[in-house]
Amino acid sequence: MLQITEERSKLPIGSFRDVVTSTIDSHQVVLISGETGCGKTTQVPQFLLDHVWGKGETCKIVCTQPRRISATSVAERIATERGENVGDTVGYKIRLESKGGKHSSLLFCTNGILLRVLVSKGAFKDTENYVSDLTHIIVDEIHERDRYSDFILAIIRDMLPSYPHLRLVLMSATIDAERFSDYFGGCPIIRVPGFTHPVKSFYLEDVLPILRSTENNHLKCTSDDVTMEDSILTEEYRVALDEAIDLALSNDEFDPLLDLISSEGGRKIFNYQHSITGVTPLMVFAGKGRIGDICMLLSFGVDCHLQASDGNTALDWAERFNHVEAAEIIKKHIEKTFSHTEEEKLLNKYLSTVDPELIDYVLIEQLLRRICTDSKDGAILVFLPGWDDINKTRERLQSSPFFKDASKFVIISLHSMIPAMEQKKVFRRSPPGCRKIVLSTNIAETSLTIEDVVYVIESGRMKEKSYDPYNNVSTLHSSWISKASAKQREGRAGRCQPGICYHLYSKLREASLPDFQVPEIKRIPIEELCLQVKLLDPSGRIDQFLQKTLDPPIHETIRNAIIVLQEIGALTLEEKLTELGERLGSLPVHPLTSKMLLIAILLNCLDPALTLACASDYRDPFTLPTLPNEKKTAVAAKSELASLSGGLGDQLAVVAAFQGWKIAKGKGEESRFCSRYFISSSTMRMISRMRNQLENELRRNGFLPEDASNCSLNARDPGIVHAVLVAGLYPMVGRLLPPKNGKKPIVETSSGDKVRLHPHSTLFKLLFKKFSIQPLIMFDEITRGDGGLHIRNGSIVGPLPLLLLAMEIVVAPANEKDVEGNDSGYEDTDVDDSDEDKKESHDKSNARREEDVMSSPDNAVKVIVDGRLPFESTALDVAQIYCLRERLSAAILYKVTHPRKVLPEHLGASLYAIACVLSYDGMSEISLPLETVDSLSTMIRAADIGQSNGRKKMATNQYPKHYKPLTNHGKHQNSVPISKR
Repeated sequence: MLQITEERSKLPIGSFRDVVTSTIDSHQVVLISGETGCGKTTQVPQFLLDHVWGKGETCKIVCTQPRRISATSVAERIATERGENVGDTVGYKIRLESKGGKHSSLLFCTNGILLRVLVSKGAFKDTENYVSDLTHIIVDEIHERDRYSDFILAIIRDMLPSYPHLRLVLMSATIDAERFSDYFGGCPIIRVPGFTHPVKSFYLEDVLPILRSTENNHLKCTSDDVTMEDSILTEEYRVALDEAIDLALSNDEFDPLLDLISSEGGRKIFNYQHSITGVTPLMVFAGKGRIGDICMLLSFGVDCHLQASDGNTALDWAERFNHVEAAEIIKKHIEKTFSHTEEEKLLNKYLSTVDPELIDYVLIEQLLRRICTDSKDGAILVFLPGWDDINKTRERLQSSPFFKDASKFVIISLHSMIPAMEQKKVFRRSPPGCRKIVLSTNIAETSLTIEDVVYVIESGRMKEKSYDPYNNVSTLHSSWISKASAKQREGRAGRCQPGICYHLYSKLREASLPDFQVPEIKRIPIEELCLQVKLLDPSGRIDQFLQKTLDPPIHETIRNAIIVLQEIGALTLEEKLTELGERLGSLPVHPLTSKMLLIAILLNCLDPALTLACASDYRDPFTLPTLPNEKKTAVAAKSELASLSGGLGDQLAVVAAFQGWKIAKGKGEESRFCSRYFISSSTMRMISRMRNQLENELRRNGFLPEDASNCSLNARDPGIVHAVLVAGLYPMVGRLLPPKNGKKPIVETSSGDKVRLHPHSTLFKLLFKKFSIQPLIMFDEITRGDGGLHIRNGSIVGPLPLLLLAMEIVVAPANEKDVEGNDSGYEDTDVDDSDEDKKESHDKSNARREEDVMSSPDNAVKVIVDGRLPFESTALDVAQIYCLRERLSAAILYKVTHPRKVLPEHLGASLYAIACVLSYDGMSEISLPLETVDSLSTMIRAADIGQSNGRKKMATNQYPKHYKPLTNHGKHQNSVPISKR
């Protein structure tokens, strides 16, 4: 292990360079760990570049960054320092955007870009040569542990023996260095301490006395947003708390209890006593010796004197189970309650009235005012969890007489949603006499140097996405940061000069912070990673490879991802990679998005698919209005755009927004259009550039001709657009259920979950309308927020696209009595039969059922999608749909295996038929009364489906809807499988 111990002021730059280059020369893997501010991100790549060139050798260095802005800004900074333009010696490549690349000696990219290069190295000769030419791979900020970095490290560790010339450099200022070193067989560690200017830290107990002397004492004007609620717990919540306490005590499962504490908060939760035993959360953690969780509750002002039914307190629990450290912490806390200092009394008073889980905008404003009053120079960086918090803080400052003078204060927001040109404003020094205040998320935590920052206000919170694999639910919520992140944020104040950091949480709270964040690979869905595993090793098992990662995801997460890949046809039921899966994985987007693009090309509806693909990968182009009276106007404008795409929905609004923006831009009315519809023009320009690059990628893979204009002939056909949307979102489908007992309607998903529509969704207004049928809703994900499970982005579609694209459809008798299995006449064979006999008997039974159900074209049947979503139809209609499904699957397979060829005549005719059917079906309006079921064959005859003169848009006719939803749900025992892809 190597270590540099000199202070930065005493360490010549040459010493650091020589140690780094010589160590990398002699070892294949090197880990560089040092304090924030040592400049490794810019120095190390340049050291290696100059070192290799100095020896007369060529080099190819790839340096990864966890964020797009980091990759682009660092590349631009190094290019500027070298007196070059970005794209020459130094370039960058992020998803669907690049400058330089193959001919650049130093390339900065995101982790996801490097992953695709490594995975495809054996599939494409050019990529294999590129990997062979690499001399150095630098993975920076590895402590952030994003979804790709852990995967990358597992791949590189396996491939290093085959590339002895390749050098791997791992870098981070805050990292569990020994653990990473062990992962790579004990690689050397270069420690670089002391490379920051001194930073003085203050905590909440220090900040409150500082502000106490201000005119508006914060303790007397607590923000309404953060006031601690003392509401009565519902019976449902009491049951949940009881179960969580029981699980923690019996099975050491602490997550449910911690989730309830962190998501709800409040004294009623912190001091809750089990309805039978009287045990509190503090007693649970004391009895289990969980120091961090004990400190967390104590920092919230929990009552240590509460007694369980047996008379024991939390201190008694700690002593009974011999947790000495836990007992000592609780004992000291109790002693302090009898001898509080003024600071502690002030802190306790504050914590008794303010929820520490929420952002206190009043406190931040008063602290900013105090800093600006007591000092003359230095920019201020404020770390906040998310965009809403940034906006609320900004609004509060701009409405304050103290901060509204633009000549004295410039307030800049920094968020990944903000365009690159706007982000660059944070690097500009403000003019003399003007104070710069930067409101940022954790995007400013690493790899970005704002040189004039002297003061940091650190809220201790961040937006973190987590995933519950047991319920298949994603959650984006505000959570506490780790100690590593706190150290990174604090270091932002000492990059270029001494600074001050104000932590808006107590020292006791800091003690409860985790050392590092949970790796992203353990808290997100991983379909894309699982498909990359199969591309890397088609014969290997996904779960076996993922066990090689530093912190493998749990089994349920892997299983859920495999199921999704099987449902879209990327994997077989035996987890073998299909030709479709290989093609889906070759495109730089999520597998679901890749399949959507393929189907859009086949249906000549590419333009909307490109927009949806790029918007989902980048961001929603709609902006949130800052004024309360504009919010209803913004929702109405978004709904108006959705109607222009032929329906209702957030995704449809995005499609129409891009089309409208493109037309307005051509007329020189871009600004007016964006203002009217609350659209970010910079986001639209970015989506436009990404569309061009994605289209080029499709062309490179052979899916598009040079002139792709004919691939969008049906771009304005609502029915076909809906089918493309279903292709990109399936299996995320649900049905809006009617309200019961005066409550608002909810959405039942195909998996049986009951979720709500988010108020920001254009579909939210459906809750206040009466409808005669239950609309189908396609959505991107289910998230858990303060109000429970909800869908933020969804669109209404008709049943035909779902029937054509679903994984499985089955047919059951229309008679409800038969559907439920009563008096059906089909009994199982003798239970003592052998397994083979049972299987044969079961197959015969199914065959008899199918024969009976489908015996007559006019038989009324029920078509059930994925076991839960039923529709009425006739046997002839189902037979027609079955044929079209098979032809669509054959057309997709042909396009995958022969991307540059025209479809055979019979497949072309089938795709023409599908396009016509979808076009005629259009949209099942939710306000229409129930229609009678019409025969699909009538439509097919009207569409002249026998022709094969190409796939083109058909004029819309007035045809009744062909499938109407049923009102009953559940598993149908007497159902007959029709198709399973």
